[in-house]
Amino acid sequence: MGKTITEKILSRVTGDDVSAGDIVYPEPELVTIHDWYVVNFDKALEELGVERLYDPDKVLICTDHEPVAVSPAAAERQKKVREIVAKFGIRRFFDAGRGGHGHVFPVEMGFVWPGMFVEAYDVHVTNFGAVGALAIPLLIEITEVLACGSVWLRAPETVRVNLTGKLSAGTGIRDVAQKLICDLGAERVDYSVVEYGGPALASIDIAGRHTLCNTPIDIGAKSVLVEPDGSTLDYLAGRVDGPVEPVVSDPDAGFREVVDYDLDVMEPQVAVPPTPDCVVGVSEVAGRAVDHAFIGSCAAANLGDLRAAAEILAGNRVHPRVRFIVTPGTQEVMAAAETEGLLRLFAEAGAMITQPGCGPCAGGRIGGVADGETSINTGTRNDYGRLGSQKAEIYLAGAATVAASAVSGEIADPRDLLD
Repeated sequence: MGKTITEKILSRVTGDDVSAGDIVYPEPELVTIHDWYVVNFDKALEELGVERLYDPDKVLICTDHEPVAVSPAAAERQKKVREIVAKFGIRRFFDAGRGGHGHVFPVEMGFVWPGMFVEAYDVHVTNFGAVGALAIPLLIEITEVLACGSVWLRAPETVRVNLTGKLSAGTGIRDVAQKLICDLGAERVDYSVVEYGGPALASIDIAGRHTLCNTPIDIGAKSVLVEPDGSTLDYLAGRVDGPVEPVVSDPDAGFREVVDYDLDVMEPQVAVPPTPDCVVGVSEVAGRAVDHAFIGSCAAANLGDLRAAAEILAGNRVHPRVRFIVTPGTQEVMAAAETEGLLRLFAEAGAMITQPGCGPCAGGRIGGVADGETSINTGTRNDYGRLGSQKAEIYLAGAATVAASAVSGEIADPRDLLD
């Protein structure tokens, strides 16, 4: 029997013939950690008596959860991170203003490529699957990886999703991504790698693939990746040093399940509280008053999302009741948005533009919500308390729907404004 992409990657990095279900100790080729966990891992290593990292050259640390220090405590934490980076000799440190969102800019900068094995302290590192890398999220186990080089992993099975068809007018890839996790459900993908393929991939750019790889982790998938193709190679050309070799599943690979999924979502989709897979058509929640709107996060960090919002905002203004925040995902995205005049358009429409990174999605320390308020945004989660208040409601949607709602002051179908 042939092998899946996941089995091939784990076989290569371990030097063994790995099949789903095997217990392995793979060494990651890249380890990413965000600013909010650096002090924690340093303390844990100190308590264990560990004075040096297994391989500091594999480690990438970024300041994306709190790029702007909004309190004396935050400034002290940022200072401590810089001291820890220097202590361990970590060369790939991307402080505020030097990268952006840690689940996006490493791909832009060519640190991630097809067939690569990555581990990270943050669940949405699965974004790296957009270029065919296998990225596994860890929590406190990342300390073991930093000290010893690896931690045990049960090789996951793969659920293959073949994408077919094309997007309906007025819908975007985020609508598909949200509807897809609702339709798949947690039981089908639990502890599996969701692998995308199929003819419709040709119409989805790398930014859209980031979005597709972002959402299944929230219904229990172990990781997510896209079968690399010509678009992958074109995107990485000039970004990655050296040759790039796509890793694809064998025709006779043993998948847990093969699903054919049509991109033709009939209307924009909205995730209603309290979880991202509680998804309905926008018509079911249209008219719900909103106080807060946000475009950004690793689920919507790209230039295409900003363009979709700008198309709605052109000639319109943000509703007087709504606070609308736009967070470009990376420095590269922000620079491109500036060149295209999008940032000026947002500012003139009444939106606030923040430093590239997580934005409010990191927990609402910047631009959060108060008790009784309602937010619609492109973030990753809509748990109660995600944006600060435990008594606020959060709805998730694509950039066009969020922008239309910010203009209307209530959840709105973007197609009405485009028409």
